[in-house]
This record gives sequence, structure tokens and C-alpha cells, in this order.
Amino acid sequence: MKLWQKEYSIFENIEQFTVGQDREMDLQLAKYDVLGSLAHIAMLESIGLLKAEELVLLQNALKEIYINIFQGDFKIAENVEDIHSQIEWLLTQQLGDVGKKYIVDALATTKY
Repeated sequence: MKLWQKEYSIFENIEQFTVGQDREMDLQLAKYDVLGSLAHIAMLESIGLLKAEELVLLQNALKEIYINIFQGDFKIAENVEDIHSQIEWLLTQQLGDVGKKYIVDALATTKY
């Protein structure tokens, strides 16, 4: 199930029309997504939303993903919506809950 998908299903032809070649284009942007994620997690650690050891785990895992992308061994699974979701899934599979932290939204953790 995709991150945005609700409990009801969507017709495949509608999804194909709206998504088109997004997945193929995402593969071209994959290495930049990883580089952006590396910068993002460094920021999260700098403001205290990640522990130093979590940062290292995430950095190492993201670097492995980057190498796979660079070598042409990276794929987006059929049931995964986009590159960012694929990276999140890989990080979560490898690191458990720490893998989910790379997408922490600082605003969601701010107390008003």
C-alpha cells in the first residue's frame, strides 16, 4: 500500500494516467534524493531530533543505497510509490525504527 493510499482501491488505469513515468523519472533523481536525505538527517541531529549514533547508522545505510544507485543496482519495488518511499522502506527494513526517523518533520515535533 502506498503512503497516501486509503482503505479503498484505485483503478490501475487511473493510477497509470496520473503517475505515468514518475517511477522511471524518480530513478534518475534517486542519487539526489539520497544526498538531500544525508543533509536532512545532519540537520535533524544538529537540532537534537536524532542522536549521534542514529545519525551514523542512517548515514551509513544511505551511503550504501547511494552506491547501489550509482552502480545501477537500485530499483523501486512495484508496490512502492516513489523513490523517497523506497528509501524509507529500505532504511526501515535495515534499521527498524531508526530508519523511520530520517523523515522526521521538525514542525511536527515543535510544541506550541
